[in-house]
Amino acid sequence: MRWRKWKPLFRHHEQILSRFRADSELSLLNGRSAQWVPVSPLLWQTLTTAISLAELTDGLFDPTLLPALEAAGYTHTFPIAPGANGTSTAPMPGCWADIRLDAARQAVWLPAGVRLDFGGIGKGLAAQQAVQLLTGWGPCLIDAGGDLCAGEAPRNWPGWPVAVTTPTGVDGDCADLFSLWLVEASLSTSGIDYRRWQHNGRSAHHIIDPRTGCPADTDLLTVTVLLRSAAQAEGIATAMLVQGQEASTAWLEQRNIPAVLVNQAQTIYLTPAMAPAWQQKDIY
Repeated sequence: MRWRKWKPLFRHHEQILSRFRADSELSLLNGRSAQWVPVSPLLWQTLTTAISLAELTDGLFDPTLLPALEAAGYTHTFPIAPGANGTSTAPMPGCWADIRLDAARQAVWLPAGVRLDFGGIGKGLAAQQAVQLLTGWGPCLIDAGGDLCAGEAPRNWPGWPVAVTTPTGVDGDCADLFSLWLVEASLSTSGIDYRRWQHNGRSAHHIIDPRTGCPADTDLLTVTVLLRSAAQAEGIATAMLVQGQEASTAWLEQRNIPAVLVNQAQTIYLTPAMAPAWQQKDIY
């Protein structure tokens, strides 16, 4: 196997897309608002994907929420406890539509004060690229921490046997929520059950509602979406988490998207499109 080819892939994505690195290309772009900035192919792909998701979800997925995340106390990557060095930067949600793109020059213009954070879609894109790279060597499955991305099925198997766990409880225990055979598709979960902290005496989490600029007040704990594209599944899962159960179920059903939603009462709802893949018993 050509180990040297794909081992640095995730490291490369982090160097380009991490907001937690002052020297990342994303951080450098965020420091150059109100001017045209040429960007790398990876940053261009991620940004255009993010804007497409913002358009698809009517702004419920918003890549311009970095100031709001920082204002909520999410200033460090986990497991370092965020909030210790919180900032008073004012949230500026809803500015994604004002970002200018010059495809001919592959250049980006951010409105003054706007800074980007792509959430998990960069990780989803990395998982997809890893699968594309490894598929030449045989069937593969990539686990990118909340994003599962599968290539073709192993020989004589209907797919890769995977499971999604229940939302993290108060005691930290969790079990399998459901399992399925994953093949040439991606399974992404977004939730408010894990990344939580105290900030200014209040409970906070990392899923920001673009309509308020604050951590989402949602009746959902987790949303899992099954699609071919890991980045698209990740973005839609996040948007549905913000939107809440009633509106999200209608949105997902209208578009025939396979998904599983778990609400604050830990009641499970799956869309009709997910039913064929759903397994309530162990498939191993």
